[in-house]
Amino acid sequence: MKSKPREVIRFNPEEASELKFVATGLIRLYQEFVSSQDGPTCNFHPTCSRFGMACIQEYGVLRGILLTADRLLRCNGSQAQHYHKDGVTGKYIDPVSDYATLK
Repeated sequence: MKSKPREVIRFNPEEASELKFVATGLIRLYQEFVSSQDGPTCNFHPTCSRFGMACIQEYGVLRGILLTADRLLRCNGSQAQHYHKDGVTGKYIDPVSDYATLK
């Protein structure tokens, strides 16, 4: 099965604090060294790590970390009834844009 190209999450240092830089850097380290060894195991699209990076960029470090922690707690098969499933990938769709009311 051909995988979709990854959505690129741009990092703009002019809009970022040091804390945001560290938080997204830690997620990038996880993606590069841990997730690459595990393979595609996340139940969601976007993956939890990409969701976390996007939330931190969009909502700031504190709210981004809280949303990411919530997402990680939901990343299991028992939450299936709450999400639409992508017919191609079989992943549950939970975009960052669904949390826009939190701004």
